[in-house]
Amino acid sequence: RAVEGGEKEMRMALALLKELQKTRVMDHVQLTKGMGRAVAGLPDLCLDVPSAAERLRTLADWLAFEDLVSPSFEQAVQRKAAQGRGTPLTPEAVGMHAVHVAEEYLVCESGRDAAQSIEELNAGDLAADLVCRVLAVSLEKPQRERDMLCTLVSSLVQRGAVDSAQVEAGVDLLVKQLDDLLIDAPKAVEYVGGIVAHLVEDHVLPEGILASLPLVAGGERGGKIAEVVNGQLKLPLPITAHKKQVRAILEDFFANPDCKETAEQLEGLKEGRFGHEVVKRVLVMSLEKKDAEREMASVLLSGLTRVYGSEQFFEGFIRTLRGIEDLALDTPNVCAVLANFIARAIADDVLPPVFMSLVPKRIVESGRGKEVAALVKGLVEQHGSSARIMNVWGVGSRRSVEELKESVRALVEEYYVEGELEEAVRCVRELGVPHFGHEVVKRAVYRAVEGGEKEMRMALALLKELQKTRVMDHVQLTKGMGRAVAGLPDLCLDVPSAAERLRTLADWLAFEDLVSPSFEQAVQRKAAQGRGTPLTPEAVGMHAVHVAEEYLVCESGRDAAQSIEELNAGDLAADLVCRVLAVSLEKPQRERDMLCTLVSSLVQRGAVDSAQVEAGVDLLVKQLDDLLIDAPKAVEYVGGIVAHLVEDHVLPEGILASLPLVAGGERGGKIAEVVNGQLKLPLPITAHKKQVRAILEDFFANPDCKETAEQLEGLKEGRFGHEVVKRVLVMSLEKKDAEREMASVLLSGLTRVYGSEQFFEGFIRTLRGIEDLALDTPNVCAVLANFIARAIADDVLPPVFMSLVPKRIVESGRGKEVAALVKGLVEQHGSSARIMNVWGVGSRRSVEELKESVRALVEEYYVEGELEEAVRCVRELGVPHFGHEVVKRAVYRAVEGGE
Repeated sequence: RAVEGGEKEMRMALALLKELQKTRVMDHVQLTKGMGRAVAGLPDLCLDVPSAAERLRTLADWLAFEDLVSPSFEQAVQRKAAQGRGTPLTPEAVGMHAVHVAEEYLVCESGRDAAQSIEELNAGDLAADLVCRVLAVSLEKPQRERDMLCTLVSSLVQRGAVDSAQVEAGVDLLVKQLDDLLIDAPKAVEYVGGIVAHLVEDHVLPEGILASLPLVAGGERGGKIAEVVNGQLKLPLPITAHKKQVRAILEDFFANPDCKETAEQLEGLKEGRFGHEVVKRVLVMSLEKKDAEREMASVLLSGLTRVYGSEQFFEGFIRTLRGIEDLALDTPNVCAVLANFIARAIADDVLPPVFMSLVPKRIVESGRGKEVAALVKGLVEQHGSSARIMNVWGVGSRRSVEELKESVRALVEEYYVEGELEEAVRCVRELGVPHFGHEVVKRAVYRAVEGGEKEMRMALALLKELQKTRVMDHVQLTKGMGRAVAGLPDLCLDVPSAAERLRTLADWLAFEDLVSPSFEQAVQRKAAQGRGTPLTPEAVGMHAVHVAEEYLVCESGRDAAQSIEELNAGDLAADLVCRVLAVSLEKPQRERDMLCTLVSSLVQRGAVDSAQVEAGVDLLVKQLDDLLIDAPKAVEYVGGIVAHLVEDHVLPEGILASLPLVAGGERGGKIAEVVNGQLKLPLPITAHKKQVRAILEDFFANPDCKETAEQLEGLKEGRFGHEVVKRVLVMSLEKKDAEREMASVLLSGLTRVYGSEQFFEGFIRTLRGIEDLALDTPNVCAVLANFIARAIADDVLPPVFMSLVPKRIVESGRGKEVAALVKGLVEQHGSSARIMNVWGVGSRRSVEELKESVRALVEEYYVEGELEEAVRCVRELGVPHFGHEVVKRAVYRAVEGGE
């Protein structure tokens, strides 16, 4: 718009782009991308504005002077203008283009854009000069950027923009220029050796190039480069070391498929630029696996979109396709498998729907590449393709719960008939559903109890082996045993001795350190409950110990609340709270905090109330003499517990006045002193709240979901995830719909950081405080209902979430209104699409609508000249990933205008 206008509009464009950067509404990548698109469209623009090239060059010069874009953009404009006039290419022009491509790649890291730019240049015989210049630019850069430009050259080969022979010729030219290069880069010989080593390792250059280096560079210098190359190929290069680490992590993943843990390990390598190697390695290793493991690999690739950008997935799939002929030697059905992976990646939004059209033609126009392209097309275009593609592997998480239960029943039954331990472990592993391990445990335990001592010993051996081989984790074993104990009354109807057998099995498992010793008492308590034996304080205390120990393993407040509600402790609820807190005194600080959080959660869920917690703390304080025998720091620890519960609004502050009366003057005063001291220091939860608030304030000012999720994950406080969820919701109440859309997107992204339990807890805590929130936000019911419905649509909350909320919250007042609104949203016709657009803004609009909004706001800026208003409009547009369109539109309007 600036180019179409004139000098006035160009200066306005400069001011706008400068302000967008200064206020962090737009990042440097979007600005560079937008300028790149503006330059690419210059020939068409020149048809309407003859002076467009000169104006765009001037604007690029101004932007470079302000350090907003690379100085190479000015030459890029000149080169594009010359190309439009049909001026023959020269080595100098190709060299300038190479510098621009290199500088733009270092900002945007887009191999796709770089390859497209070079293909449009059509360098022909000058391609070697282009490669030489890209590598020459790298000699003046730090190590990381040198590696990036080597990766760019590899990427250009993979994408067919240049070939290996042209890269080899380019390296020869580089070596011949060493005398000149040494003037600006004294370590040029060493750096060139590193470049050659990288490209040999990446199979872009043949190893035979080492023999020719002395002939090209001269004996001594060529020998020095060859020596550096050989030395670096022995040391592991960054990419070699990375490949080794990736292989080890993925081997562990296929043995113990935990997508979240694997993604965290890969992210921990801090090598996002080598993401393509991870993608390729996942695909190649999956070729040797069964469909159950390929399903897990597809799930992993989908999860890794939080770690790597789309460019890395694009590159990884292309590199795999490029090597398809070699892969076919070991995997004859490689075409079908890769086609399934590509189709599934498209369905999972890992790859764009047009991916196959973006693959270099030489890969997909003949041989097996052509076969893959045809298979992918068939999968994507078939009737009901989406559902079929999601079940392309026909296994794992895509099966119904009933099918999984039947599979578990069959494999357990086969184990008890055949007695093949290794076969049973293999079957559980191949089932490919580690999150469903609790069903295996429950089924194996029930079958053992129904059988007798022989079967019980077989159950012990199976569960022990599943743990030893890491096919099942401790959480699933604890959950499964918990479910087995919960179903004991029904089991006793068929097997009168079930309680005694289950108690014995629990004792054996505890002896092997597979479950908590509290399970033995839990069985006795459940059996007594089934017989209608009245509850005693001792039985309630044993139940409290079991709930506490199980919570420390599974961290499920929902299961703990359900267990306590089933107990129906009544007047003994205070004894139960007291025992949970007494257990915490023998634990380290982190577990004490966890059990305090459990007590808070029980109050939020209505399993106990605040008065019962206060009575429980009174009982705890009265028992201090006994507690000090096992926990010499009990007074200090009790003070910390009280501080935590006061901070979490579970206990009233007035409890501090009663402590000297309950515990005795000196001891009560000591506890009160500890509480007051801890409430002044920040407690872990207080410090966490402060950090979360700061991160979220920055998020609402500069909405970058990935960066915010990384910052929250970096706090290493997953146990306080409910506080993050609640804070996102509460802060969003004061925001506009555009920001609420970003908040919903953030909550969806945080499923990679926090477990479902934390989201459940966070939403319940927010609902519990709805009456107070309504004082500042009269429409709080409608807003929270929108957030809940959207969270259900995004798989953040389960569809039955409202039925799991404590009845006292949703059976009256505003809670009841929220429940009705959520039900209306979820059950309306076409609910899914409507809920996804519940905020009516941001990423849910079509690209055409966004482009029209951008065009309108840019036009208004050039007419009205209101800089702050334009920046506000861009911010409220709420689509930071679309900033490049703002840049492009502003630049065109400036070039059309004038200086």
